[in-house]
Amino acid sequence: MYRSTKAADTAELTELIYGAAFGDCSWQDFLDRLTTTMPDGRSALHYHDLTSPAACVPYVSGFTPDAIDQFNNHFAAINPWIPKSVLVPVGRGLSGEHIVSRADLIKSEFYNDWLKSQTGCETTVGVTIVRSPTRTLLVSTCTSSTDEEVNQRAADQYTQLAPHLKRAFDFLRRRDLMIAEQHEGRTLLDTIGVGVIYVGDNLRIRSMNDNAEQMAAKGSPFRVTHNGRLFMDEPETNATLELLASPVGAAAQPQVRIVTTAEDGAFRITLVRRSANIFTELLDGPTVAVLIEPATSLVCDQRLDHLKDSYGLTPAEIRIASGVAAGLTLKEMSHANGVSYETIRTQLKSIYAKTRVNSQAALVKLLMR
Repeated sequence: MYRSTKAADTAELTELIYGAAFGDCSWQDFLDRLTTTMPDGRSALHYHDLTSPAACVPYVSGFTPDAIDQFNNHFAAINPWIPKSVLVPVGRGLSGEHIVSRADLIKSEFYNDWLKSQTGCETTVGVTIVRSPTRTLLVSTCTSSTDEEVNQRAADQYTQLAPHLKRAFDFLRRRDLMIAEQHEGRTLLDTIGVGVIYVGDNLRIRSMNDNAEQMAAKGSPFRVTHNGRLFMDEPETNATLELLASPVGAAAQPQVRIVTTAEDGAFRITLVRRSANIFTELLDGPTVAVLIEPATSLVCDQRLDHLKDSYGLTPAEIRIASGVAAGLTLKEMSHANGVSYETIRTQLKSIYAKTRVNSQAALVKLLMR
């Protein structure tokens, strides 16, 4: 049903995108507001593998469960828009008529037996967010509107939302792209001396920050093999890493260990499996964040001066801000820092007060300026 409440504008939808990425709200909240932008809107975030007849539609708004079941079980495979969507530009909002002519659409089984009869809709407006040779991730809204001007305005809005959606999913996939220009282009975790490595299955390294690269050059407390795999020097830590990075490994509480090496002293190593987001698992498989914190980075030194001067943050608050920038949850930061969840919440509220923001999304955007 078309909602009587005021339709969401682009600014509101953009805030919801970043809120969903940083945990301040959910993707369901974003889709529920997206439906208000079109008459009889029914919105979905959906993933298609062109090598498989099935689709994955983890988030929907406005569709009945029966309609989604029928789509997944049969109509996704004969959806005339999907094969041709690989030919349209990524990031460009389009209505269905720009992909398949209306004359051809209304002749199809997909239109007559699902789109029209099951959802009461006539077309769709959507945008491709991510595309690989065989995989496509999209957001779209089915609508009863056949007004070309209305549908084009909606398509233009999707084009405006596309780069924000791309950034949000990049964040969910990599978790380490929080670059602060005011800090000479270094990540916040670089600033306070923390090495960050992201690994996938088979312990293959996906990315590492500057500090991790410097640690790798020294060979302590980990090594990078010739084929780009991560190997932790301490056997128990390495075994835990292998378990967390396994495709069949279950998500677990963050694992925190203190490892001592003869050459470089003590390190605090935190292992966190990033398994909360379905798109990360679908597109990239499991991802484990490895945070390597030299003992010297746990106390205040010259590397923290500019952060203290800019925001007046304490060393503990700097670690919390760094965790937010790395995409860690409050519970994960509680385990990583060895303090209670309530302590982390109190420190985060203090950070909000000092930086004059009121959400994790706003904090990250402030740190990215």
